[in-house]
Amino acid sequence: MDAQREPIIEFKGVVKTFGDRTILDGVDMSIYEGEVTTLIGLSGTGKSVTLKHIIGMLKPDSGQILYQGKAIDQMDKKEWNDYIGKISYMFQNNALFDSLTVFENVAMPLKYTTKLPKKEVAEKAMARIEQTELTEVADKYPSEISGGMQKRAALARALVTDPQIVLFDEPTTGQDPIRKNAILGMVAEYQKKLGFTAVLISHEIPDVFFIS
Repeated sequence: MDAQREPIIEFKGVVKTFGDRTILDGVDMSIYEGEVTTLIGLSGTGKSVTLKHIIGMLKPDSGQILYQGKAIDQMDKKEWNDYIGKISYMFQNNALFDSLTVFENVAMPLKYTTKLPKKEVAEKAMARIEQTELTEVADKYPSEISGGMQKRAALARALVTDPQIVLFDEPTTGQDPIRKNAILGMVAEYQKKLGFTAVLISHEIPDVFFIS
């Protein structure tokens, strides 16, 4: 625990059980602004469950999750919307929509969560597409591009709303060793460039050490 700084997100004694299985057993964790925090461990040990608690998909059986010192379960509707609007989630399987082009996938969060004019949505989406080197495939569908490009498209979509916090759920799963390093390098590069707080879960040891 850093005595000089308050964590942006903090878990205090978080317990979560499913049936007779205790997945999170009194978890204490501090996540600091502008850093990359990596949770490492075997599959099935509660890493994704932890991320789902941060975005409120799951609620703890006991304990608290705080954002800037305020318990998220005590937020009113406006506070909750402000909080959740600052977070972006990059899913393990990319979760791209097959029926939408790369551009449409990346633009989607802006289209549905902001009131920006259509022109500004297009400009912001294309800026992220250019940053992730996908300009040439912007009009292609996910099935028409490589796995590495799909991962970059998912990253572009996660970053398009300029989030304060980005959660990465096993971003390198199913990738070959060279692509794994490329994806982790890409996360590190954009985190430095854009300054977001990242929480990354992985079982890729020691690959994740250089990023955190």
